[in-house]
Amino acid sequence: MPTEIDKAKSIGKSIPALLLARRKELGLTLKALADKAELSPAFVSQAERGKAVPSIVSLMQLAAALETDINYFLSPPKIESLVRRADDPVQVDIESPVTYYRLDGDVRNPQLTALLMIIPPGCELPQVHRQEGDDFFYVLQGSKRIVVGDEVFDLNAGDSIHINSQIDHNAMNLGDTECRVLWVGTPAIFP
Repeated sequence: MPTEIDKAKSIGKSIPALLLARRKELGLTLKALADKAELSPAFVSQAERGKAVPSIVSLMQLAAALETDINYFLSPPKIESLVRRADDPVQVDIESPVTYYRLDGDVRNPQLTALLMIIPPGCELPQVHRQEGDDFFYVLQGSKRIVVGDEVFDLNAGDSIHINSQIDHNAMNLGDTECRVLWVGTPAIFP
């Protein structure tokens, strides 16, 4: 007998439907899931209803709380090589105003993830807090504000910042053009 998750995946449901189906399958309340994921109940509720778009890091937290991994929410990319070619980008399939492209290769037991983030003008990313690891951002084009704890850093093309991912942080595109950022983070998001 197909589970709610099987039904959601078979009809191509989005992240909100998969999130709700998995939470119900585990018998978790909205608050219990939010507590386990270290996210606010309001955010989890909005994510389940498609009113908020979880970042990749928020999806990692939700996946861990739902006893699965991020690939549960994402269509796994087809990777055929250790090399990423500029003319064959691998876009991460996630509902977000930010476009993400994988830059890392297909290696066993990766220790990091590398992404190109294309952030539209005025876009603010939600606050991030991960259990462990590091986040490294290098601004390739445009300008980006990053708030780390109580400190504010305005970064322009050529600037970088290295953050302990256990410290709450969020970012936004300050400019009126897209901002392109190289992000490298540990531990790896994609197993």
